[in-house]
Amino acid sequence: MDRVGAINPKVIDDLRALQSAGSPGFLAELIDLFLREAAGHLAKLRESLASRDARTFERSAHTLKGSCGNLGAQAMSRICADLQTVGHEADWARATELVPAVEEEFKAVTKELEAEKAR
Repeated sequence: MDRVGAINPKVIDDLRALQSAGSPGFLAELIDLFLREAAGHLAKLRESLASRDARTFERSAHTLKGSCGNLGAQAMSRICADLQTVGHEADWARATELVPAVEEEFKAVTKELEAEKAR
């Protein structure tokens, strides 16, 4: 299956449509906020994986999943949903596989969102 993109362009278009003439940087601000917060949640996932803190792991995955959905990072959101389940089940072997996957997806998401900001 060919990869279409890390970000759903319809979501970005809908967010861009919410911008008013008085706040042309709205989308860029949302993107910056997402990228900062997502990086923090990814760090929490790594830390809670290392310490085997299932509750923090599950909560970070849940929060990140919602944020990804809001910006159209659908593949990343799906991985986060899996991470949330993994945290709930304390399946550390699976978590060890999925954390690098979500980090790789975040790189693709970051690249596409940065390109959107430049438009």
